[in-house]
Amino acid sequence: MSSAPSAPHAQDSFPPSILILSTVWWPLSARLAVRLRNLGASVSALVPPHHMMHAVRGLAGIHELRPLSIAQSVDRANAAASPALILPTDDTAVWLLHDLAQRRPEMLPLVERSLGRSRHFPLLRSRRAFLELAQSLAIPCPVPRVIRSAADMQSLLEQDHYPTVLKYDGTSGGYGVVIAQNAAELHSGYRMLLRHRLPLRRLKRLCINGDVTTLFRSSTLPADEITQQVFVPGTPANGLFVADQGRILAHLQVKAVRTLTPTGASVVVDRIFHPAILTAAQKLAAHLELSGFFGLDFILDGQTGDPWLLEINPRATQLCTIPLAPDTGSPSGQAFATLADAALSRVLPTPLSTASPALPVHPRFAFFPQAHQLPADDPALATAVVDRPEDEPELAAELLRPVWPERRPWLNLYNRLLRRIDRR
Repeated sequence: MSSAPSAPHAQDSFPPSILILSTVWWPLSARLAVRLRNLGASVSALVPPHHMMHAVRGLAGIHELRPLSIAQSVDRANAAASPALILPTDDTAVWLLHDLAQRRPEMLPLVERSLGRSRHFPLLRSRRAFLELAQSLAIPCPVPRVIRSAADMQSLLEQDHYPTVLKYDGTSGGYGVVIAQNAAELHSGYRMLLRHRLPLRRLKRLCINGDVTTLFRSSTLPADEITQQVFVPGTPANGLFVADQGRILAHLQVKAVRTLTPTGASVVVDRIFHPAILTAAQKLAAHLELSGFFGLDFILDGQTGDPWLLEINPRATQLCTIPLAPDTGSPSGQAFATLADAALSRVLPTPLSTASPALPVHPRFAFFPQAHQLPADDPALATAVVDRPEDEPELAAELLRPVWPERRPWLNLYNRLLRRIDRR
């Protein structure tokens, strides 16, 4: 395997400059910034307006994503931070880096150092293409069928295999996923996913939901696909991995104990270690020549317990700052306190000294602030450690508030209008 381009300054300077890129109000971006700052990195962020990142102390800079000049926002932040790595924390942030690599050829070494080889980027943008690759690597997965036309949908409606799953490319966090129990739910779910393509829907996401990237469309991105997958009954599980030029440095695997919605992200999880999950990650990392963070979502078969691969998240996830168990966290042989430590180690001139984890290594943990949405007497919470950032009181208080789009009066007005329509 050929080596990735080396950083022009990352190997001989300290502290290394890290740029965190987030297009949504997910807590993980701020938690990642805190951990990297505590490790001594110079951390900057490129985020939407009113982002929780403003509650993080000691950052080198916070840059704003502007809806009408997204590409220029990326260029300005990159020029100001001069980063050794750019770490995206959501899928749209990844697509912005793919766009940067194509628009600005001189930025290709930085993007490839952050994400991996650019020749594999198209596979990462299509659920169908990615799972077809996984199948070719002998990784168990339900290969999806693309629904390209009304005729494809009609053919699907004539089948009698339920429940079944519809997914819309480019969505994450459980959005854009429909689990249909019958033909009527399948048809209505398909029509709902089609609305993602409407120009008015994009305008609504900008004005009502505060999605600053909704008007951005890169020539590097293919048309979004709607796919159908076989439903695999079982328990959701996922792993987050840090790779360097196709080699896994460290990983963490968990299975869901509680989720807020049937298709949403986990809130309470148990640590696990399944050799087949690590093997799948190693195969994919090597074939796709991945670098940096990547997550894999699985279903543990309800009968056999075997993992079925569902999709890849080519970026950091909420597992990135959870303490690692030393016996399963580091296939590379080097001990890391968290996966954020492993990611930073890639641009350090000397090995990273192990810092004390902020939390003990506990078999069950709950994500903050999502855990506060569960009933206080939920038995899963009684046996879990909540990863509250005790050393960041301003951030903890900010995370307990509604995210910025939910504070705006027109979102409340829009939701009230929908409720009145539903009652009719």
